[in-house]
Amino acid sequence: MKMHLQHNTKFWIIRVGTDEFVVQYGKRDTVGKVQLKSFDTAEECKKEADKLVRQKLKKGYVEVEYDWDTHLYVDDPEVGPHPLTAHPAFMQYFHEDYYLDCTDEFAPFGSDEGADVLDMFGEALRKDRDVDFLEGAYAILSDWLEEDISTPDDWMQNGDRFACDVVILASAFASIKLTGHITDPLKRSAQEALTTIVEEVEPEERQRFRLINEQLAAFPVLE
Repeated sequence: MKMHLQHNTKFWIIRVGTDEFVVQYGKRDTVGKVQLKSFDTAEECKKEADKLVRQKLKKGYVEVEYDWDTHLYVDDPEVGPHPLTAHPAFMQYFHEDYYLDCTDEFAPFGSDEGADVLDMFGEALRKDRDVDFLEGAYAILSDWLEEDISTPDDWMQNGDRFACDVVILASAFASIKLTGHITDPLKRSAQEALTTIVEEVEPEERQRFRLINEQLAAFPVLE
């Protein structure tokens, strides 16, 4: 179940999973706050979700048509990445648990750099929905490396190439996770980064990155 309710200048959204649901609320035309709640059973989850919906309707909220494809899927800061706070397009193409694992160093958001990149783009989207994720990646690298990174050659030839690759890859997956879309230049940059990462990691980790590259290649670009 998922519902988008509005009342005057406010919105309230709920998306319900099996034994968890996420609510997102705030002023209209903002990203708002996000809270994820977990329950012991699916029955408890549904009961609480139904109760919250009834309370909102009683207060004057009404359900409205909503384009879920344009929704920004930001995380509960107390929980981090979660299937309920990832765009459905992301979950459709990237099924493995490690994609949303912030403790796995070899996951897109698992390293400190990858997790920071996701957080930074989440905050950027709160200020401007039209974020250019590739330009954002360049800005992050320029700040962290204290040198100008503004073209593919800049990061591909950088002395800290592996760190650059990690940021480019995290930016690509942040774009898909948060918005459900990726541009062709960012996708091609991420695949180039993956090609180098495969050569840098230990042999036992290479198959994972090859799979990531295959799944990323299958994801359609934003026209």
